Amino acid sequence: MGERTVLDAHGVEVFSRWWPLDDPRGLVLIAHGASEHSGRYDRFAQALNSAGFAAVAPDHRGHGRTGAATGPGLMGAGGGQAVVDDLHELRAAAAATVGPDTPTYLFGHSMGSLIALAYLTQHSAGLAGGILCGFPASIGDAAPIPVLPPDADAATRDQPVVGLLSNFNTPFEPARTSFDWLSRDPDEVDRYMADPFCGDSNPLTYGYLSDLFAVVAAAGDHLASIACPVLVIAGAQDPAAGMGAHATTLAAALAAVDVAVDTTVYDGARHELLNETNRDAVTADIIDWLDAHQ
Repeated sequence: MGERTVLDAHGVEVFSRWWPLDDPRGLVLIAHGASEHSGRYDRFAQALNSAGFAAVAPDHRGHGRTGAATGPGLMGAGGGQAVVDDLHELRAAAAATVGPDTPTYLFGHSMGSLIALAYLTQHSAGLAGGILCGFPASIGDAAPIPVLPPDADAATRDQPVVGLLSNFNTPFEPARTSFDWLSRDPDEVDRYMADPFCGDSNPLTYGYLSDLFAVVAAAGDHLASIACPVLVIAGAQDPAAGMGAHATTLAAALAAVDVAVDTTVYDGARHELLNETNRDAVTADIIDWLDAHQ
């Protein structure tokens, strides 16, 4: 695994992790979720490598090691569109290392799937496919994400959203931890809670979510512009994904505008499918889908 930090078009130093291969048969760009970071995708990226796919993943603005440039939980210069722009810059840099004929895919989890959907409506041309995992909103419904008025002052915008993630634990109470909703695997939950870049240690702000949702809301009006096949996956016991309902609703919306879409909702699984007890089966299914869209 390699590491790079580059100055993006908006003047923010964006950190990324790379899992390169010599002569890969595909490239997967990974967009992580809220209050986590790209390092948590090492196992998935290594599985992709074993299947012949190179991988690359940024720490989004406000997250992980990019948070040193923006501030933890803060979007920074460029607003919500900047997270989409960062992915596009990273895609171009990664494509230059594998060659123009190598199929390129986008995988987004949770918040990363929101960013990925916005990306697909803007930049799907030339992509071999997109995978949206644990989509955390009902398409066309703003209710799950706090939105600030446009005249909100800086102090309000920079205020952390308390309980944004731990509130999803309600269906599992009484629970061992406040993050049992992430996975049925207690070791994975403990690793998340011990990570200084995750969870309550790295809360998002109202301004971050407001900026992000402005881009996602616009994407919902342009689904027909997506020019590549899409796989939508979720756990049937994922409260962030509406217990799987957000995945099926999104898939139906994509199919309605003639986007080629496949959907899988995994029985019993919670939010982090790549860290769930059935993660090996999920990863195998993803690789099979990539293989089918070479």
